[in-house]
Amino acid sequence: MAIDQAEWHYESAKELYLKTHSITGELTEKQEEEVWLFAAEHIGLFMRWIIERGFEGEDSDKEECEKVRSGQLSGAEYLLKNCDGKLWDDDIREDILPFVESYYGNGNDYLDDYYDCCTNDDDKPLYGVKCSEADYLRLKDKIDKAYEKFTYEQTAAREEPQTTVHRSQPAEKTGIWGKILNKLKGK
Repeated sequence: MAIDQAEWHYESAKELYLKTHSITGELTEKQEEEVWLFAAEHIGLFMRWIIERGFEGEDSDKEECEKVRSGQLSGAEYLLKNCDGKLWDDDIREDILPFVESYYGNGNDYLDDYYDCCTNDDDKPLYGVKCSEADYLRLKDKIDKAYEKFTYEQTAAREEPQTTVHRSQPAEKTGIWGKILNKLKGK
C-alpha cells in the first residue's frame, strides 16, 4: 500500500517552482530534477528517519541505506532513486507500520511537525522548502518523541489489566465502607 508518493505532489511543486523562478517555458532536465526533489522532500525526511533508526523494510538496498545514514544521499534522493518516488508499506519494517499509519498516514501530525521544523513562515508552501540539517535534527527529535509516546501507549494498553464485572454478583466491599455495609447486612 502506498503511504505517500512524490507524484501526488509533483504538479503543485512544479507550479510553485515555475512561479518562484519566473519560468514561462519548459523546464530543463536539471530544473525538472529540482522539482522532483521539492515534491519528495517531506517524504524523504521521514524516509531518512526510518533508515537512520534501522526501520527500513527487509528488501531495502542496504548499500543505499548506508549512504543515507552517512549523509552521502538525502532521504528524498533515496526515495526517488530506489523507491520510484513512492513510500510503500514494504519500505518499512512491519512492526513499525502501526506507528507510521498513526503519525504519518492519519491526520496531520507529521506534516504539522514538518512545518514547525522546516519552515520559518506559516504561509510558506510545502513544496518550496529545502530543509537544512538543523531543520532535520529538530524534526527527527519530534518524530522520536512521537514514536516514544506511541510505543509507550501501545505497551500500556497491552499491559492494562482487564477486569470483568458480573452484574449478577455485587462486588464485595472492603475497607471501612465494607465493614459498615457488612454490619448493616448483619454479617
